[in-house]
Order: sequence, then structure tokens, then C-alpha cells
Amino acid sequence: MEPSKNDKKQFVNSNTKASSSSEAGVLLKKLRKTGIIAILNMNKKSQMIMSNWAHDIVNQYNAVLKKNPMKLKNITELPFSKMDAKLAIKFLILGSVEKGLDDNTASNLRDKFISLGSFQSIDQKDIVKLMKYIRDIKEKSMDANTFSLPGFNKYMDLIISEQKALLEEINSFIEDIIKIKKKTEL
Repeated sequence: MEPSKNDKKQFVNSNTKASSSSEAGVLLKKLRKTGIIAILNMNKKSQMIMSNWAHDIVNQYNAVLKKNPMKLKNITELPFSKMDAKLAIKFLILGSVEKGLDDNTASNLRDKFISLGSFQSIDQKDIVKLMKYIRDIKEKSMDANTFSLPGFNKYMDLIISEQKALLEEINSFIEDIIKIKKKTEL
């Protein structure tokens, strides 16, 4: 049986995706090694591949955030490393500043960057306690004690500390982008 036009098109598309995927892997290694500055040395095609990758990572990240609105999240819920999420968000922030998109875009991405601090390595026995606690909350009415997580202060301290560091990192990154952009406009 002869393959249809649609079959041939799917084969070409899957080969193109595989090619882009391997190119994205090579480019991602470079980004991980040298940081976001590697973008400056990329051609337009490579920048587009990385832009698609970054959008994909941030879309997956949005889905994880929507699925679990709690402050404390298990790191295993992320389908990628925090480092990759940080690179993807920085890439999109850089693009939004370059394109002159509204401040809302950069602000939303900045908030997502900071939210990475909510993802922590949680002990298995603490996961069981947390699941029981969540189940109990759902069964009871919300009262003044509902929001205290006995035994979870260690995680809250980690979250606060990491989010503070992430806030400083992303604010510094955005300030640097704005400074560079102003210098190039002169």
C-alpha cells in the first residue's frame, strides 16, 4: 500500500521535530554551560529553536503550577530541572524586553521564576503527612488553624530563602537587560 500525502507529511514533520530536538539539545548544552549570554552568538534559526523550547518549558511549568496551587510543591512534579526552567524564563524575558512587550509579560515571567523556590525535595514520610493533612482540610471547614503546617516549617524556611535568592537573581538579570538595551539604543 502506497503512503498517502498525509503520511509523508507526518514523516517529514516528525523528522523535522527530531532534527530540531537534537539541535535544541546541543543549543541547550551551550546555554547551560555559558548561560543566557550564549544567545548573542546564535543565528536566527537557533534562536527560534530555543524560543520554541523555552515556550514549551514555560507552558509545562504553567500546567504544573495550575495543577498544584499549594505553596510547598515536590520537586519531582517538575518535568525538567530548575536550571532549565530558569534558562527558559530568562530567555522569554529577554525576548519580551527585545520585542518591547508590555511589562505584564516580564512581570508574569518574573513571578514564575520566583515560584521555582516553592519546589523542594520533600521526604517521603513528609509527603504522606502532607497528603493526610490536605485530605483532612478538605473534610473540615476552614478555620484559623487550617493554614498551619505542623512540622513543615523547615520547608517554608527553604522556600523563603530560595525565593529571596531567585528574586535577587531575576531582578539583577532584568536590570542588566535594560542597561544593555539602553546602551545599544544610544
